[in-house]
Amino acid sequence: MEIFVLLAYIVNYGLNLAFNVKNLRAGSFITKALLMPLLLLVYLAGSKEPQIPVILALFFCFLGDLFLEFPNCFLPGLSAFLVGHIFYAVRLISDIGVGAKLPWWIFLFAIVYAAYGIIFRTKLSIPNLRKRTAVYIYSAILLVVSFLSLLRFGSVTGYSFWMVLVGTLLFICSDSILAYNMFQKRSPNGTVWVMATYGAAQLMIILGL
Repeated sequence: MEIFVLLAYIVNYGLNLAFNVKNLRAGSFITKALLMPLLLLVYLAGSKEPQIPVILALFFCFLGDLFLEFPNCFLPGLSAFLVGHIFYAVRLISDIGVGAKLPWWIFLFAIVYAAYGIIFRTKLSIPNLRKRTAVYIYSAILLVVSFLSLLRFGSVTGYSFWMVLVGTLLFICSDSILAYNMFQKRSPNGTVWVMATYGAAQLMIILGL
């Protein structure tokens, strides 16, 4: 069953990209709404012991997908994704071995993440204080989640480590493109790139977990 739901996700993901290229709003909305439910089925079919934090992360990402389709629901959408990332963080923390000896250089990446966050902040011009604060908080949590995926080094298999790490990095790319497209300069292909990186990010994270 896992292969069939995985194929269903990939087909739906491909259709979403095609609809966005053609700027077909109805098709884009429907296929986007189906992404997280299908990915949940992929997770449930492939996991021997499905974990509640992952299920809740996908549920809140599903809500975020829906809210962000409506211009007046940006803050609810961002909040839903924020909660989803917190549940991802809970799941990742459970993988980090207690007392595990991590190489010292891995903590240097905290500087890289912090630098990216600062640069990202300077590149955005968000006049609305509430939106600006929400974006900064969300960005910080997103970067923390990716750093937590790094801290799984040595505690999980190489496959799991790299899938989740690359997935979180793609998530950062997706949301960076979305924010730049929304608040700085709208690109005609911005939505396509957002969904391309987002769909791949979520899939890699789930397959890695």
